[in-house]
Amino acid sequence: MNEPQDPAPSGAPKEDLPRLYSLNSIGFSTFFGSMLAGFFLLAANYHALGMKKPAAAVIVAGLVAFCLYFVAIMAWLGPGSLNPAVSQSDVVDINMTEAILSNVGQVLFLLLITQLLQGTMLSTFKEELQGRYHSVTRSILIGLAAYVGLASICMLILSVFGLMPTGTPESFSA
Repeated sequence: MNEPQDPAPSGAPKEDLPRLYSLNSIGFSTFFGSMLAGFFLLAANYHALGMKKPAAAVIVAGLVAFCLYFVAIMAWLGPGSLNPAVSQSDVVDINMTEAILSNVGQVLFLLLITQLLQGTMLSTFKEELQGRYHSVTRSILIGLAAYVGLASICMLILSVFGLMPTGTPESFSA
């Protein structure tokens, strides 16, 4: 009378597995957000698998890496560097080539870290366990939210320390 349930076909995803963020998702989130957004998704993978200590370690390492990266970029491109970003007219000149290369560098760095820390786990998760990933769209939205959050925090910090430009729009156009 009690017939055993048919096991799920080997091609079907397992229902008890959490969704993770793929290598592509982490790369897109880093590109549209920042290195912090990518490290957050890396930590989210560990957290989803119940690995709380590695998740916390990745967040701390991500904060340290982002701070070091930010200081290095500011030393290289910022107003106090040998190649000042502020011109004689106090207008900030932004070299888009350097900005894009810097962003691509962040993505490549984080993809390398992800591959080293979770590459085998992610491929096993997808191929052998038939696990499912979160959508890339979700990752991009997380990256954009991280970008808006970081920009807001930076503007707040610059305002508190009086480092924001104090001109009016009319004075900028002159």
